[in-house]
Amino acid sequence: MELSFTEGTFVSLEGELNYREVLDDFPNASIIRILTYNISKNQKQDRLLDLLKSTNADVQIITNVPSRMEQYYSTYSGERIRLNARRNIQIYISKLNPEQYAGVYSVFFNVHNHVKIIGTENIVYIGSANYSGESVNNIETGVIIKDKDFIKKLYEDFFDKVKDNSLSYYDESFSAFHLFIISLHTKLTDFYHKILTDLYTNYERTELVLVDTVLIDTSDLIDFYGILEDIEHVCDAADDTYDEVNKNYNEDLEILKSQFNSLSIEWLKETISEEGRLYRLVSFNVGKKAEELLQSEYAYDAYEETLDKYMKDSLDEAANIYYSLHAAFEEESQEFLQEVERILFALNVAKDFTIKWKASKINPNIDNT
Repeated sequence: MELSFTEGTFVSLEGELNYREVLDDFPNASIIRILTYNISKNQKQDRLLDLLKSTNADVQIITNVPSRMEQYYSTYSGERIRLNARRNIQIYISKLNPEQYAGVYSVFFNVHNHVKIIGTENIVYIGSANYSGESVNNIETGVIIKDKDFIKKLYEDFFDKVKDNSLSYYDESFSAFHLFIISLHTKLTDFYHKILTDLYTNYERTELVLVDTVLIDTSDLIDFYGILEDIEHVCDAADDTYDEVNKNYNEDLEILKSQFNSLSIEWLKETISEEGRLYRLVSFNVGKKAEELLQSEYAYDAYEETLDKYMKDSLDEAANIYYSLHAAFEEESQEFLQEVERILFALNVAKDFTIKWKASKINPNIDNT
């Protein structure tokens, strides 16, 4: 593979990390990508990993599997190699545990990786230095690149290809399910907060009621429709994580699925579809309708001296149509809000489920000892 870039600078810094500029960009980054042969085995502290704990960026890190052998012989030397590999692999599993990090954090292991790439969407380092504090003590070289088009292509064409051929930290189906739930929860939380401010109002600080003038638009409903379609696939995604040996896990899985099967997804989809009450209310434009009425109903009577009267009549008629649409949705507005909250509750249950079972879902293929 060949990728061309501009704005590259050769670096070989004595007594400090060659990718210092990249680390400085971590607080501003929305994505962080790290390919490294090794990380520090120091159990007490690791400044580099701590930097990842203080960012909300989408972090993806790929490392090698330390000390791993294709096979371990049943000899004295072979057993020592096996024990050493097991100890080092467990250090990596412990230090890279995604539960210790904020934001979206994904870890992968690749037994063939020897690449060192450390970057954000703004700047990337490619060179000989690992994402390890020990690299400070070595003579390392590399290049710092700020060519954003190259960086994007590097991640899409190379990093993602390595990731696709790597072992995920968690069992792959469980990891996919966990990220699916996190994504849905984030999207629905954003929509929920939006309707709390743009569709409902806290009436006299006692209850949430429908606002007189709705501020959400049809694009919000289209986005919500997409979320609902994804919600319909939660049970199928959960089934993909079925455990052949863990009965307790499967029992919890069935309870989780029943939570989602009880949701009124079809009713919500009907409500926000084009013929649904909320869609009709949100899509209605009083000014546009008044103009249509003026041209279709009063075109022959609205002369210059009577134009103001018919404009007022058109606006009044359009406003009455809006009020009727408002009243129609108001009848089910509380049920709508409650159903959205039921989905949010179900997603919180799903998040708790993945957190509860994560420890037992570490990919068994990482540690082959």
